[in-house]
Amino acid sequence: MRIHQRRRRGNTPARSEFVTGRLDVIGQNEHSTGTMHSQENFSRSVPSVLTLMMMVFFAVSPRFLLSPLLLRIATTFGVGYGRASAVFLTASFGFVTGLLTSGYIAHRLTHRFTIVFAIGLSGILLIALSMVRSFAAFHVVLFFCGWATGLYPGSGVTSVAAAVADRHRGKAMAIHESGPNIAFILAPVLSAAIAPTFGWHGVFVVFGVAAIVAAIVFLISGRGLAEPGQPPNFSNLRMFIHDRSFWVIVLLLAIAAVGAIGVYSVLPTFLIAEHGYSERFVNSYIGVSRVTGFVAILTAGVLADRIGFSAVIAVIIGVTGVMTILLGLTTGAPLLIAVFLQPMLVQSFFPVAINGLTLVVPPAARSLAVSLAIPLANLVGTGIAPRALGAAGSAGVFGLGFVIAGVLTVASLALLPLLRGGPLARRTEA
Repeated sequence: MRIHQRRRRGNTPARSEFVTGRLDVIGQNEHSTGTMHSQENFSRSVPSVLTLMMMVFFAVSPRFLLSPLLLRIATTFGVGYGRASAVFLTASFGFVTGLLTSGYIAHRLTHRFTIVFAIGLSGILLIALSMVRSFAAFHVVLFFCGWATGLYPGSGVTSVAAAVADRHRGKAMAIHESGPNIAFILAPVLSAAIAPTFGWHGVFVVFGVAAIVAAIVFLISGRGLAEPGQPPNFSNLRMFIHDRSFWVIVLLLAIAAVGAIGVYSVLPTFLIAEHGYSERFVNSYIGVSRVTGFVAILTAGVLADRIGFSAVIAVIIGVTGVMTILLGLTTGAPLLIAVFLQPMLVQSFFPVAINGLTLVVPPAARSLAVSLAIPLANLVGTGIAPRALGAAGSAGVFGLGFVIAGVLTVASLALLPLLRGGPLARRTEA
């Protein structure tokens, strides 16, 4: 039985999705009389979607820059990489705060100007980060930079949804989601190219200026949904708070965030400090390894439709856990193979999992469901996990940290049977 949703007239309840740590609110005011409307001809909507892809690239770049530059930042402020890894927790708290307040900001500014404000402010704060002179000040500015980037996702993806007809939404979202994957690739590669000459300060300045220019271009282009957003509605909480399937998927999202962003955050430091690889090689290699994620994401989505949610998730989680364990146990060529394969597999988890999340809660509760799921996944995967792995490195057991993360990932397979009997288990291809 293929699940379809009828389009509703007027203001429809928001439908939310999560991909690699972002809040994607879909359907909010999508049939409004604003300047953006659903287009039956997808080609006419491509320029709008590509412009928004550029904006989401700059929305996620600040957090992805911390990983390849962590050792340089630690050296500048005279701290160990265990203490330096606390920057991920600071950025995560800022991002989550932005997610939780984005509805109020969009309600005041409209989605279009929220996007401009978010990207422009994050660019200014990246430049400010390059000028701070103390580690405490770095944390303060980084928190607000994280807050600014957290304002983007709801307005960004709502604008994507409003730009295309329902039957083209999957293609539009795939294009939009290429932005974060491109950032995953370019953040370490450009850091490797710029940092040896201009330091981490120069990398932040380059990305900051580029973000400001992108915000100005977006403003001039007139893209984005020119309508106000809606503040979060917590009255729907009781609709899914006792839903076992919902909480299982939330836990799986948190585990996947550990394997995706948590591992990525400290991997360059691990390879440089523990295995003696050069900074330029590590950042370039990690960037290239993210290219395979594009194919994996599309393949996982197709397989989920054909063989089912649980089967695909089981394969992804199981193999990702094994690859993460190998990061901590191997050296030389086997280690580099694990570094290459691990991100390819875990990136494919998020589109499948978020589609499952939207199926296990009522339509009216989807926005709230993801508003809760994303902060939990981000705090664990992009905040707590990097801090814990960094502490393991400072204690001289960096590899053990990866092994524990991998074992926990494999152990999470025990959660999948709890999904049986719900809408995910009943979903089959017509």
